[in-house]
Amino acid sequence: MTTRAETVRRAERHELTFHGRRRRFLLLRPEPGGGTGPVPLVVDLHPSALGPAAQLRASGLGELTAQGYAVAAPQGALPYQGGWAWSLPGVPLAGEERIRDEAAGVDDVAFLAALLDTLDGMLAVDPARRHLSGFSGGARLASHAAARFGDRLASVACVGGVRRPGGRHATTPPLLAVHGLRDDTNPYHGGAGPRWAEPVPDGSARCAAASGCAAEPVRTEPAPGVTEFWHRDAAGDRPVRLVAVAALGHAWPGTAEPLVGGHLSGAGSNTYDASAAVRRFFAEYPRTPGGVPAADAP
Repeated sequence: MTTRAETVRRAERHELTFHGRRRRFLLLRPEPGGGTGPVPLVVDLHPSALGPAAQLRASGLGELTAQGYAVAAPQGALPYQGGWAWSLPGVPLAGEERIRDEAAGVDDVAFLAALLDTLDGMLAVDPARRHLSGFSGGARLASHAAARFGDRLASVACVGGVRRPGGRHATTPPLLAVHGLRDDTNPYHGGAGPRWAEPVPDGSARCAAASGCAAEPVRTEPAPGVTEFWHRDAAGDRPVRLVAVAALGHAWPGTAEPLVGGHLSGAGSNTYDASAAVRRFFAEYPRTPGGVPAADAP
């Protein structure tokens, strides 16, 4: 069985020049026999202080190449604590009081849109099956991308960093958010100053409203210490979902990757497997006109 580390080692290394900067990204192409026709795409965004290889090892989303997906993992432009960080609109990096001068010329949301264009040129990407995932700062960037060009995305998964920023689009793509109640970097209940003020449930509820879902979620407890909040739309679907993990700090739950399993603050948790949940969520979207998930359509 191929390990996650072995999968990452076979990734292609590419560069994209954007706004005069050389930006790097890893690319895993679909494995032979994974499917025919246009391929679904996942773009996986690393947290602050790490990089794309660590994120792929943690998320395990490279395993989707066996199912015909292409998986790309770009690198942030800002050096940060021995790794890299994304330039997030209007906020400083964690632990910093002001936005860096060097971040003024970096539009990472626009960079992601340009990366999608580049990947469309490199691969036969199915435009209806582009997915975006991220952890921590990567999740926050994914939130901004969903607001700015959500019409290009089939779904978005945010672990430890979901937001609902303003954007020109009235709707948002289907969203899975996973967050720890013990997160003290991006606190679940908010209140950490202007960098992270809004409680996570409030951000998810605003995403639900933008998607035309019910404001009040349905609450379930699928496992001890795990609470799921489902926002239903008029068709009865559940396109906006928040998973709260009681024992989890600022980490990607269920991963064996130590850098992300206990990232920066708080503890990891094996009570919820975020990698498996994200893979299942991506398989649900888009749906066919008959309401069948694309993965199950004939």
